Amino acid sequence: MNSLRSFGRLLMAGAILLATLAIVMDKVLMPLYVRHGQEKFLPNVVGMSYPDAARTLRAAGFKMQKADVAHTQEYPPNQVFEMYPKAYSRVKKGRIVQLTVTAEERMVTVPDLIGKSLRSSEIEVARAGLNIDTIMTTYSDEFSSETVTWQSIKGGNFLRRGLGLSLMVSKGTAPPTFYVPSVIHMGFQAGRRELLDAGLDIGRVQYIYAPNLLPNTIIDQSIPGGTVLKVKRMVSLKVSTYDRDKE
Repeated sequence: MNSLRSFGRLLMAGAILLATLAIVMDKVLMPLYVRHGQEKFLPNVVGMSYPDAARTLRAAGFKMQKADVAHTQEYPPNQVFEMYPKAYSRVKKGRIVQLTVTAEERMVTVPDLIGKSLRSSEIEVARAGLNIDTIMTTYSDEFSSETVTWQSIKGGNFLRRGLGLSLMVSKGTAPPTFYVPSVIHMGFQAGRRELLDAGLDIGRVQYIYAPNLLPNTIIDQSIPGGTVLKVKRMVSLKVSTYDRDKE
């Protein structure tokens, strides 16, 4: 019976000892191991120039290193773009903070696109790190349809990466047009020849009694002079005459 009591006392003493050791580890040894009390909140240096960021971090007891350089137009060069660990993190003094710093956007060579298809031009521009701002179209006898005829920045020049250029693209040969000449006050035969030479056809010829004009003078035409037609049409004429029976 006494031996059981002694064994129980030993167990109780062992449990107390283990509990005491756990408290000591948690409250004394572990804080010493992790250097408790030497951690600080990391200041935010994003948006600062690199020299200012370096001074701020050193003053707070941290070290820094340029981890990367970001080429961008959104921020001025040599400015802190990102930081790791993140701002306001609780870290140990002396920790090295990795900083991503901006640099001026690289200049790239503009590809020569004249005479190339629009599709291949789009691919070349994208590969160069540029953009196409505007695509305009025009008829061209020199360049086939969907071919670049003009570019706003000549090939071989330098442009900042990410900027854009404008292109003029051919729609192919212009469709035929017919310019209607003015033949009023001309003699009938001369006016008729003028219209035929313009690729037009002569429509109805109506004679109008006009004793104050020379006979066979064109008085009016059905399509006004200066009109541009996309399709061929007939032009009817009114012609002067001294003969009332011709009206």
